[in-house]
Formats: sequence, structure tokens, C-alpha cells
Amino acid sequence: MEEYKFSKFQQAPYLELDDYKAPQGINAYFVPMDDGIRIRVCHWMNASTKSKGTILLQQGHNEFIEKYFETIQEFIDRNYSVIAFDWRGQGMSDHQINDINKSYIQNYERHDQDIEYILDEVIEDNFPKPLIGIGHSMGGCLMLSAFHNHPKKFSKGILSAPMLGFKNEKFLRTASSIMNFFKKDTDYLLGSKPNMGKETPFNENDLTTDQIRYNRTINLVRKHPNIRLWGITNAFAKAVNNRFKVIRNKGWVEKIKIKILIINSLEDRVVDSNKTLKTVSRLNNYEIINFKNCEHEIFMEKDIHRSKLWRKLDNFLLENNET
Repeated sequence: MEEYKFSKFQQAPYLELDDYKAPQGINAYFVPMDDGIRIRVCHWMNASTKSKGTILLQQGHNEFIEKYFETIQEFIDRNYSVIAFDWRGQGMSDHQINDINKSYIQNYERHDQDIEYILDEVIEDNFPKPLIGIGHSMGGCLMLSAFHNHPKKFSKGILSAPMLGFKNEKFLRTASSIMNFFKKDTDYLLGSKPNMGKETPFNENDLTTDQIRYNRTINLVRKHPNIRLWGITNAFAKAVNNRFKVIRNKGWVEKIKIKILIINSLEDRVVDSNKTLKTVSRLNNYEIINFKNCEHEIFMEKDIHRSKLWRKLDNFLLENNET
């Protein structure tokens, strides 16, 4: 697609650091949804004859596009176009409630609608095929839903530590149920311990063992503190629980036919890797690569783990081009 065709969208800002720049050729803009919420989108177009297709790269809860500039560059170097957007209510997309520090979504069907709009109105006629969907954590949960809802859109999928279950799900359900009697959906979830904007020291984090990449994210947040949420609301917890129920319904996962690569951290402290394995075992066509001595964010991990990851990704994507 000629880049001028995106000029109808309002230009959007993006963050850079002195030693961490956006990949060359970035286009950043806001796409308004049907309810007026603006979704921040960034894309990098490969219009060459060597193009291998397009990567839709979706981050997890409380993340933002800039965290993935390194990974995006690696896909660009492999001759892919890349497109990514911030989920509504986080990053630099619009929020739905006045308190922009709270993670709020009434239901995940709203996220599904946003994905559908981006697929149909932005990606479909404008980006080279095949389309490969990649989602991390919450993005993995929502990308799995997209594979289910749009079986003809994607050629393959990659899910990194997908949010398909937590070890403390019983607590989430109980806390949410109690709050229904005396709290609002927009209140912080009981017992969820919002950080109120305070930084988590590296030695207390449960996301990565790589201090350089962890500090890089911290520095991005320091440059624009509102890009990071403080904690989850009761509404968010209920939306997650309801989506888990949908995914766990008999026959739901089984309808997904595309081949999916699962990136699974066996020692993940954010999502329950055992529940991930239980869910994906119902898929028709999948591969799993397990990681030890890693935290939740494999794309943000140490080079030794990322090298292992990229060897697997390259083989998986090569199969995509040969089929």
C-alpha cells in the first residue's frame, strides 16, 4: 500500500531512547474505532519483491509497542512487514475511564472487535500476505481468539507465554465476586496490590532475567510515565475470567486449524505454564518450545535464550514459506 493512504489517520507519537531507536521506516498513527476510542498503530512496510509476508505483533497486558522495537527490527531484517497496535486502555491508545492509571476493560469481546477492525480495514488490502499472528501473554490469549474468529485471515500463529490460566485463579474469582457487593467495576481489584506508579526493582521483577532489557523498559516508562498502568480493576478481572470460560468450553480450541507455535516458560510466575499446556494440547496442529531458567517475557530475555528462540522461529517461519 502506498504510504500516503495512511495520511487520513492522525499521526501518533512514539518513544525512543538515545541508545534505542524505532526501526527505520516507522509509521505511527491513531485509528478510531466505532465507539470513538483511538487505537495507536505502528507499522513498517516491506514493499520489495523479497517480502515474506506480514507479522501482526501484539503485546501483553500493560505493555506498549516500543518494548518490541528490538524484536520488530529482527522481523524486518528477515524481510517481513510488521504491524502492531496498543490495546485500548494501555500504551498510547485511548482509555475508557477517566483514571488512566487503571487497567479497565468491560469484556474481551471489545478487544475482539478492535482486532477485527484492524484486520479488515487496515491490514487486509494493504499488507503483503501471508499474515502471521504473534501474541504475548494477554496478547496471546486474544490472538488465539482471533485465530478462532478469523480462520481464513492467518497462515500461522505464534503465542508467547499466552495468558490461558493463572495459578491464583480462585483468588481472582473470589475477590471479584466479593467486590460486586460493595465496589465498582472501576475500582482496583481487591488484593491486587496496585503499584501506584512505583518502579519494581530488577531483583523483584517476574518478567525477565535480563537486566539490560529490563532497564530499557524502565527508561521508556520514565520518559512517558502514563504509558504504564498501575493495577487491574474488578472489571478487568471479570473480563479475563469470562474469556477463560469461553476458551475452556468443549470444542472451542478444537475449531482452530492453523499451525501454532507455543513459546512456554516452564518457570513462568505470571501465567500458569501447566494450564497453557493443558489448553494447547487441544489444538489440532501445534508445536511447543519450552524454556528453563526464564521468566515470563522470552522476547525480553537474555541473548542465550533469545538465540534459542530465534532458531525455532526461523525454522517455523521457513516452513510457512514452503507450504
